[in-house]
Amino acid sequence: MQFEERPLLYSLYETTIGQLEYESFVLNVRIRLLELEISLRQSYINRNETVNEYAVSEKIEFAQQKYKIEIDQKEAEIKAAQDYLKSPAMSVEESNEIRELYRMIAKTLHPDLNPNVSQKEKDLFLKAIAAYRIGDIHVLRQVALAISEEKIEDIPEDNLPTLIESARKSIREFEKRIEAMEREFPFIYRNQLKDENWIKEQKVEISEHISAAKAKIEKLTNYLTILKLWKKESLS
Repeated sequence: MQFEERPLLYSLYETTIGQLEYESFVLNVRIRLLELEISLRQSYINRNETVNEYAVSEKIEFAQQKYKIEIDQKEAEIKAAQDYLKSPAMSVEESNEIRELYRMIAKTLHPDLNPNVSQKEKDLFLKAIAAYRIGDIHVLRQVALAISEEKIEDIPEDNLPTLIESARKSIREFEKRIEAMEREFPFIYRNQLKDENWIKEQKVEISEHISAAKAKIEKLTNYLTILKLWKKESLS
């Protein structure tokens, strides 16, 4: 079930590969900022002008704010993934209830089994599908209650063919979306996240990038230190 798998796969990826990718991203941001400052200072040096420290700092700060948004977002995503994996799992009773509720709802509202379903019944069924995919027992209970209390309005007979076709079209589109999700993140890593060797290889590869980034930062920092010692040459 893709909707049920999404948060789990996403959380597994973020807490294994994602954390290292975040560290790598932060280091690359640092590299970009160092390169920007070097470029700004170098332009003054090339023109033999005194470096405008305020102007340089302002541009660096502007760039930092831009990257900060991305960094904060990534931090929040990793925190959410960690919290998800720490959250209590659904009980066996709840899992069984979800399956039983969905079977009952599908038996009553599935358009292939009930070609005379109404518009509201179609909407309820699609809502039930989504709730079932993500394991939302509360929504399924609400749908089941609506069915048992017969709160679904009937529709005029002459509108049935149009609405039946509309319901089938919606379900076909929903199924296409499910198929498309299989080619998207995080589902493309479904099998790899079960492979400890693959995870280890990814960690090694990203760790190598991290080491290279740290070395580059040290090199750029040393070069920037030299540039900061530069003084405008007198032409007299």
